[in-house]
Amino acid sequence: TDPLIAALLSQPETRGMASQDSTAPRPAPDSGFEDARKGRQPAVKMAWWMSTMLFFFSGLAWVVSIPLLVVALGGSMACHVGWPAGIVTAVAMFAVLVQVDQRIAAATVLVVSFCSAVMARAGLPLFLAAVATWMTLLNARRRVCKPSKQFLDFQYRGYSGYHKRSELLGALHTVQPGRSFFACHPHGILSVGWVSNVVWGQRFHEVVGRCFYLIDPTLRNKGLLAKFFLDAFEGPHGGLRDTHSQTMETLMEQGESLCMIPGAYQEATRFSHGKERVALAKRKGFVKYCLRHGYRLHPVYTFGEAETYWTLGGFDAFRLWLNRKGIPTVCFWGLPWCPLLPRRNIEMLTFVGPPLELPKVAEPTSQQVDEWHAKYVTALTELFDKHKAEAGKPTAVLEIF
Repeated sequence: TDPLIAALLSQPETRGMASQDSTAPRPAPDSGFEDARKGRQPAVKMAWWMSTMLFFFSGLAWVVSIPLLVVALGGSMACHVGWPAGIVTAVAMFAVLVQVDQRIAAATVLVVSFCSAVMARAGLPLFLAAVATWMTLLNARRRVCKPSKQFLDFQYRGYSGYHKRSELLGALHTVQPGRSFFACHPHGILSVGWVSNVVWGQRFHEVVGRCFYLIDPTLRNKGLLAKFFLDAFEGPHGGLRDTHSQTMETLMEQGESLCMIPGAYQEATRFSHGKERVALAKRKGFVKYCLRHGYRLHPVYTFGEAETYWTLGGFDAFRLWLNRKGIPTVCFWGLPWCPLLPRRNIEMLTFVGPPLELPKVAEPTSQQVDEWHAKYVTALTELFDKHKAEAGKPTAVLEIF
């Protein structure tokens, strides 16, 4: 008979009915490190075909930009020297121009391609010259587009909706904002798990907060079409930066959290379908930086990356030599009807391990680096062994190269 008691007794039922009502207003989305502790639900996944288109155009931007530039530049000269010689000349020009100021590179491509096209007096060479010049000008610009929150939200839903399951798991409660370093493994072919669950992972952004994601300097600063994705990503959550030592030192002096894949191209070269492999035995630089600035070091491992593509192996020594020159050498294919796209029917599960609390040592010795590197390798192996059964690979063995 007491109205207050009656109201309290009916409240849980009322809340349950309201949560099932699709017309009920939803709370405004929140963000940030603390909001992740409140159990925010992930964004609704995108339709599979839209996710596929997002991955396709991302692949074009990240992987096909350089071949497209070479074809366009070579085609602008093909009327005079033929296609084979034009392509070879374009490759040689790219190898040289990528090393110099990109304004000089853009001017050189403009002069060479348009002079050749004008002399040919044909429409196709002129079109290809325009394409080659435009793409080179992208590298000459410091920024090609503004940051876009709308595009980021689109990517949140698109990348996570591509696979059967994409999820961030592990010791998320151990993550603290600032002064944290997330070393992610494995690289795979195109770092699909890193893209879906980490860099463009909404849950990762909520848990970690502001963080900067480090990638190859050529890709970050001279990525051609990829610069649209890189520049649009900037925001309060952080941004994408290169792996130059000066960049890392500056960010760590400011206490920013960092995230990178230490194995880089070497892990892509070592990739073999279904095998869990990392290139880590001699990768110690990130440990040295963490010691120098007293950072927390989290191991991060993605199960499912090893199943994203099939590859052709062989000539490992030669391909690893090319890797040291900054040239990735992998022949891969994913979906049968589009080799560029990764296989879809897999579970992409990323596990974050508890951090190693590294002491702050201004000038760490090689013995100190070796000691903490060994501790990190142990922590990564323990993380792998702890969660491999949960990821559906109870007998898997982590191979460390």
